[in-house]
Amino acid sequence: MKVVDMRDVFLVHSGDDWRYEQLPCNKQMISHLEKNEGIVSWLQPKSGLVDDQFPAIKIKDYYYTLSLRMMKAIWRNVRLRKGFINMERAPYGGHKLKIPSLLYTEKMRTQHRFNVKTQHFCLACIKTKLE
Repeated sequence: MKVVDMRDVFLVHSGDDWRYEQLPCNKQMISHLEKNEGIVSWLQPKSGLVDDQFPAIKIKDYYYTLSLRMMKAIWRNVRLRKGFINMERAPYGGHKLKIPSLLYTEKMRTQHRFNVKTQHFCLACIKTKLE
């Protein structure tokens, strides 16, 4: 986890503060991260677009970046369905991402591994090959 320099970004959506003594990157704290999107704040670089947004967590007045392991725990319940759009309206106007871009590409890569294409066979073609 790295501290985010707030001079270069602006806050798109503010999440709840981390209220535990141990840091969220600790393995024992993963259970407190699971499916807990309420603690995530979304930040966007001042010169960036919606696709450049990234999640952060606020710990004692500082924002910290999230590791991929932490992202996987927070957005474990999100499934990529056909027509999934990784953007939604922010509560106070504008748009924000549903899940981080890094996690989105990781989920797409994983899903692509499990997509099995069935081959369609033409019976007439098979008969001609056998003859």
